[in-house]
Amino acid sequence: MKFYSIIIAGLSLCVFFSTGENKKKLPNVSAKAVTEAYLQDFILFQKEIDELVALTSKSQIHSDLFEIKKQIKQTRYAYKRVEFIFDYFQPKYNYQFINGGPLPKVAHENADVDVIPPNGLQTLDEIIYSKDVETQLQEILELAKQLNESIDFIASNHLPSQMTDRQIIEATRTGVIRVFTLGLTGFDTPGSANAIEEAKVSMNAMEVAFLNFEKNTKQKALNKFLEIKSLFQEAQQLLESNSDFDFFDRMNFLTKIINPIYKELYHFQQLNDIPSEQLKTHAQNYSTENLFEEDFINTNLLSEFSYMPLDDANRIELGKILFFDPILSKDLKMSCASCHDPNKAFTDHLPKSKTSIEGIFTKRNSMTLIDAGYTSRFFWDMRDFNLEKQVAHVVNDSLEFNINFYEISARLNQSATYVQLFEKAYKGVGKKRINRRSISNAIAAYVNSLKSFNSPFDQYARGEVDHISKDAINGFNLFMGKAACGTCHFAPIFNGTVPPYYIEAESEVLGMTLGLDTIHPQKDLDGGRLLNDLARDEYPHFLNSMKTVTIRNIELTAPYMHNGLFATLDEVVEFYNQGGGVGMGLEYEYPTLSSAPLNLSKKEKRDIITFMNTLTDTTGLTHQNIIFPEFENHSSWNQRNLKNK
Repeated sequence: MKFYSIIIAGLSLCVFFSTGENKKKLPNVSAKAVTEAYLQDFILFQKEIDELVALTSKSQIHSDLFEIKKQIKQTRYAYKRVEFIFDYFQPKYNYQFINGGPLPKVAHENADVDVIPPNGLQTLDEIIYSKDVETQLQEILELAKQLNESIDFIASNHLPSQMTDRQIIEATRTGVIRVFTLGLTGFDTPGSANAIEEAKVSMNAMEVAFLNFEKNTKQKALNKFLEIKSLFQEAQQLLESNSDFDFFDRMNFLTKIINPIYKELYHFQQLNDIPSEQLKTHAQNYSTENLFEEDFINTNLLSEFSYMPLDDANRIELGKILFFDPILSKDLKMSCASCHDPNKAFTDHLPKSKTSIEGIFTKRNSMTLIDAGYTSRFFWDMRDFNLEKQVAHVVNDSLEFNINFYEISARLNQSATYVQLFEKAYKGVGKKRINRRSISNAIAAYVNSLKSFNSPFDQYARGEVDHISKDAINGFNLFMGKAACGTCHFAPIFNGTVPPYYIEAESEVLGMTLGLDTIHPQKDLDGGRLLNDLARDEYPHFLNSMKTVTIRNIELTAPYMHNGLFATLDEVVEFYNQGGGVGMGLEYEYPTLSSAPLNLSKKEKRDIITFMNTLTDTTGLTHQNIIFPEFENHSSWNQRNLKNK
């Protein structure tokens, strides 16, 4: 019975005592019931894995291929019943061993293993539906055994614990986001595309868990309970009414089900006096009500190792001034805005940016800084982990500012106004207000403030306006479904920050080409993430891998891709429609983009672009709104007053 007996034996204890809480305080009926049901469902999941191992171990495995496929599906369904709780408590383990993407994964915490090969439920789903599955049956057996070992191992230390009402509500809200961002996009079902059926199982499991709150619902929360119950029932009806992956109306599901459940669960939690808490391992902000709120992702958590918090108004104001001041560069000619012009959506509209040397350009395209704070990795090759260090790279680069912070600090200290601004922003912080950390922190604070969640799409998704075009809605449905864009550009930022906790950032090997020549494609040789000088990224599967950047404001940020060689969005969409470089015939050892063509019609491609254009929002971010009157001539002031030029 493996760990089953351990689970059953511990059941009477774990449902009565909550870790870290007063043992005299018994859990309420709802938490106890959800915990008991979860433990039983977890056992059923283990049994389905056992059945899969037994089936794949048979001597006549080739004749049982249909049964193996069926059992993999049943195993995945069993997992979907526990996923919203299991992943809430074990997100890293889940990603690495149970249901992460079918790609190699770096195990930084494991001293014995550097790279974890593709494994788990997603890998099984991909292989069992592949064209050459007959040649991979032994691998299926090995994957089943590994999954069995992984889930048995985690069961020994994961299960004997008592959930709280808060954890159940948060796990449910997170589970709803997961269904939409990872489930209905097809990310979670790379081979079967069985996303809608699995979404039904997931939503039902969360509904069943939530219904346990009925006996503990306070009178003032009763109507809210009934409202949420009705929403879960409506979710099942919508999923039942259209099971076609390519034609499922995801926009309708978002506005009618996902956002309302997410919002009303929060209100139910408040009305029922269930406390809330921001977890250090989750950047999802549980005090928000909508997936498309500006604060849905907590950028302060993503920048927790910054010198000082980035949301201070005085630091943002100071950083805004520094951003446009060429005092930061050696020759007083370049500022941050030289490559990130707010009038060009904080890009420069060049394939590769200019440097401080005439006629010389940088290696890569200048990406927009709008929404740059919604990630945990920076630059195309992901070589930095916070916005402050990104500033330092530009300052020290001989082709950019070509200076050091000691010299910048000396210059700034000659300005009484700057001294006053730094004192105001960093009062009581260190002996010297103007230093490397404060300069970087101020600029990072300004960049972190550049957010764009008031686009036509955001307003529609939040229910603030009742109309966007049918073409845009169709484009969104394609983006999040058939076209598979949403499996890399995750909502709501539409970048590589991974739902539902938004801590990790992904990069992709797209098979990048030198322009769009589908007949004679040429490979872009940029080594990308593998060559970023970080030991933690020195693995073969990161060769040619680049950061997945946001598509917000994309209509304003041409040219596109890290090499800037796609001039239009039509070219970008066609590149993906062709299956990237691999689909065009180029060879890559570890591509992350499927080589299968998307077979998008001309109208479908136009609709996707129409949707992306609804994500345009530069409200309050134009150049004329940034420079303060007293600093209109600060560049010439620098020239007159600086001793060290």
